[in-house]
Order: sequence, then structure tokens, then C-alpha cells
Amino acid sequence: MKIFKSVLVLSVLLTMLVACGDDSSSSVSPEPAGDYSSSSGNLQSSSSKGSKNSSSSVEKQKSSSSSVSGKNSSSSVVESSSSVYLFCNEGDRDTVVKEWGIKYYRCENNDWIVDTIVYVDLPKVYPNMDSLFATEYDPIYSEFEDPRDHQVYRTTILIDRNGSDKTIEVFAQNLNYGVMIDTSVLVRDDNKVEKYCDLNDEWFCNNGWGGKYAWSEAMGLPAKYDSVLWKDTVGGYTRIHQGICPDGWHIMNGYEWKNFASSAGQDLVSKANWELNNRYVNSSGMSVLFTMRAYELNWGQANFLLPNESSSIGTYVVTIVENYVWLGNNDHLGKHIPYSVRCVKDY
Repeated sequence: MKIFKSVLVLSVLLTMLVACGDDSSSSVSPEPAGDYSSSSGNLQSSSSKGSKNSSSSVEKQKSSSSSVSGKNSSSSVVESSSSVYLFCNEGDRDTVVKEWGIKYYRCENNDWIVDTIVYVDLPKVYPNMDSLFATEYDPIYSEFEDPRDHQVYRTTILIDRNGSDKTIEVFAQNLNYGVMIDTSVLVRDDNKVEKYCDLNDEWFCNNGWGGKYAWSEAMGLPAKYDSVLWKDTVGGYTRIHQGICPDGWHIMNGYEWKNFASSAGQDLVSKANWELNNRYVNSSGMSVLFTMRAYELNWGQANFLLPNESSSIGTYVVTIVENYVWLGNNDHLGKHIPYSVRCVKDY
């Protein structure tokens, strides 16, 4: 057994020596999967050892020093190019520089984990929104002016997918009502409607993405209901609840999403999300925009609140990606996570 261990250790060391001497190889690591609160310039701490970009996800630092925002990295290798992980000693620290920021590692239980991430303030290059409502089909678009703040929304007509002649009129863009607050603000004012904007930039709120709202905010309830059960649970997926939608309109519920909106994500999403030459993109006219992860870069996913709870800390949500639409709960995240709202005209 001792001989076997010695051979194994020697093999690992030889592999690492070969990897360090090979200038042609490199390890590519994806950008950190940030949460909604992450944005350029923020300092974040990571302790989720099972996440894609923490714990045993170790990286190779280039031999030449790099600089981001005036900070130089002089750290050594954290991962070999052959994907053989380097062990570390308790208390060791290392730094890896990326074009989007700096990742600081610490050694814990002989394994490198991400300690903090500092994002670089990159230039603001806004997406081209010319194709926001573009579609090869002919949806029935109208306009509605919200009398509360005089914002004008484009609306569209959705047809019952079960074959009846029933239709509903729905906002073709996300609700954008309320006062913007920073995503770092968790304690909200119950006396006014407060919204979050992608990347903490109100440009996104005003150009189709609309506001992002915690569940209680969207429902027009005190903030305490993000952590306790709201007693009015009648209706379930068919509940008609106005929330922060204008008078005569209500928050799109699960029944309406399931029976009037397509189950194929590409039928609902805007061509402004990506350059996809497919005739069915935005065939419904819903023009859904994916949540932004950086300027000109999105997460490929959009989430919408439903007007019913799944638990005292969770709510039901609609998740849209390119290929499918999913109705489920966010108990593992919580009601305080801000999502978008679509309004449907009362019928």
C-alpha cells in the first residue's frame, strides 16, 4: 500500500511538472454564476462550496502578471492544465485575475475555495433594442397608458391554446412601476412601490425589462409577507389578484401562463435577446427579455412572479428559457428574490 501511494504521488507530481512546462495549454473557467445582486464594482463573498465557481474549482494563473483596475496579480498556479488539482495548506491564499475582475482564494480543508470576487467597472454598452417587438408573425398589438405615471405599454392578444375562442389581453413588456432602489437594499419601505433594475441601471427598467419586484411588493402587501404566509390563499393558479398592476388589470396567473402562453420558450422571447434566425421567435408577441448578467450579456433566462405562495418563504414562479416554459416554486431561494411581473386585462 505504501509503494502504491508513493507511485501515485510521483505520478501526480510528474503530471503537474509536465503541465507547468507546457505553454500551449490553458485552463478555461466560466465566469462566476452571480446572483441578482451581483454587478460591476461589487465585492462579494462566496461560501457555497458546492457551487460551480467555488470550492474545488481551482484555476491556472498565467506566469506573467496581469492587472485589472490597477491591481496586479503575482500569485502562482492554482490549477494545472491537466485538471490535476493542487492541494494547499490551511491558511494559504491566492489570487486569479480575469478580464471581468479578480477572484481571491483561500485554502480550507486542503482545498482552494473562492473567498471574494471583485468585479471591474466595465464600459456600459447597451443592447440594441430595435428588434424588441420584432416577429415574423402578425400579433395584435395595442397600447395602454398607465394613468398612475403615464408610462405607455404595448399589449398583445393571446388565444386559448386548448382550442376555445377565448382570448386575453396581456402586457407585451414587463411592468415598470415604482421607484428604483439599489439591489443591495433588502429592507423596503411599505409606503411606496419599490423596484429593482437589472445591473442597478434604470436604463434596463425603462427599455423593456421593467422593474424586478420581491413577491410582497408585487402583490401590494407589506414586506413581512416575504417571510410569513399570507392567509388569503384562495384561488391557487386561477387567482385574480391586481397587486401593483393598474386598475382593471391583474398579475398574470398560472392558469393564464399555462393555457394562453406557449410552452416553447422561443415563442415568447424577444429577438433582442440573441441573434437567432428562427421564424418562431416571439411568435406570440410577448417579447420576453432575459435577465442581464452584464452589459450586452444575459443569463438566457427570465422569471415571472405568480400571485400565489408555495410556502411561508416561497412563491410560485414562471421560468422561461429558449426551449421551454416551467411553472414551479422558488422555496430554495425565497420570496425576497426579485422577479418580473406581467399584467393581464380583467375579463
